[in-house]
Amino acid sequence: MKPSLRMHGLVQHINAVAQQLGLDMLTVKKEYIFRTWITISAPLTYAIFGVYWGFIEARRHWLEGIKSCIMLGGLVSGSAKLLTILLRHTPIRDLLYFIIKICEDYEQRGVDFIHALNFGIDRVYKIQRIIFVGYSITFLIMLLMPLVLLFYKGIRITVMPYEIPGLSIDSNIGYGLTYLQHTVPEVVGGIGFYLGDMLVLLALNQIQTFADIFQLKATALNDALERKEQSRNVCSVGEYKDFNIQALLMDLINWHQLFVDYCELVERIYDNLIAAQVFAASVSIVICLCVNLNEFDLISAIFFLVSAYSMSVYCIVGTQIEFAYDQVYQTVSCLSWHELNCEQRKLYMMMLQRAQNMKIIVLLGIVPLSLGTALQASELDFCFGSLLAKNNI
Repeated sequence: MKPSLRMHGLVQHINAVAQQLGLDMLTVKKEYIFRTWITISAPLTYAIFGVYWGFIEARRHWLEGIKSCIMLGGLVSGSAKLLTILLRHTPIRDLLYFIIKICEDYEQRGVDFIHALNFGIDRVYKIQRIIFVGYSITFLIMLLMPLVLLFYKGIRITVMPYEIPGLSIDSNIGYGLTYLQHTVPEVVGGIGFYLGDMLVLLALNQIQTFADIFQLKATALNDALERKEQSRNVCSVGEYKDFNIQALLMDLINWHQLFVDYCELVERIYDNLIAAQVFAASVSIVICLCVNLNEFDLISAIFFLVSAYSMSVYCIVGTQIEFAYDQVYQTVSCLSWHELNCEQRKLYMMMLQRAQNMKIIVLLGIVPLSLGTALQASELDFCFGSLLAKNNI
């Protein structure tokens, strides 16, 4: 299949997931249908009932109050994803169409470009499978485990860490209604997490693909510069061969400018979402660790895996983007710039300066999005959670 068809299929898959939540990503004008309001109500429901139940439980014991807040990080990250999709619908739609257009344009430029595009799409599909399997397993366990414990051991636990006022889970009707109500935000949250992650990670992974295309263009320019150098050994005095260097250089500079603009655009669209996802996951890890170090809690143990899983995926992709920036800088540095004329060297120096000062993705202007940040956050989470558990809150 052509890269453009594969990318179009991937975008259509993401849009089909969005339509399940009433969020059509490819429409010109967003519409609020019944499913849209159900999606909006999911975080509001948890915010109202979860906070209310947390205050009630905190009066009995701080640990019970903490248990009611284990999904607070999920509420923050889920709300950030929903608000980003609703408020930045047009830029996200334009970005998806732009990615498809790049694939359509560059699949016509030869086998090397097709290979680079397909390699980038394969990378997105690998991440998509990891995210889908991870979320599917964890959220299915969270939904099915209460039923398994109820039927086999007669133990009644809730899917979400709160109870609805006026409905006692000790009665069959109350427990059934509570389970049904908890199922709605749980399912909406699982689909929404997957949708938000796919939108962000698709955009971020294109940075690596664009870096690969930049390297191909730089290789073509370098080959022309080497041919120019070799031609001096056989050319007569005064004879000059251009080897189309000016056109290749301008094509490389224009692509580098597009690469820089794309990176800045992605950061403008998804900066708050990425920051909310990483920091909310970090807070959830602290809360879940604190709860489980005091006594084992099934819901918090599962949500701990979800939080650690999502934070790791984002930070690993952030590290790969830093590698892409380094790849672009090394590619520019390794050009045979000494074969350029005076005017061409000025253009080259401008591109080199931009490559040296690429803006990395920074979370709330504090720490970079990288695997090192994930490791530091995990270490702090474990220390803080252990401290709280040791002092028994």
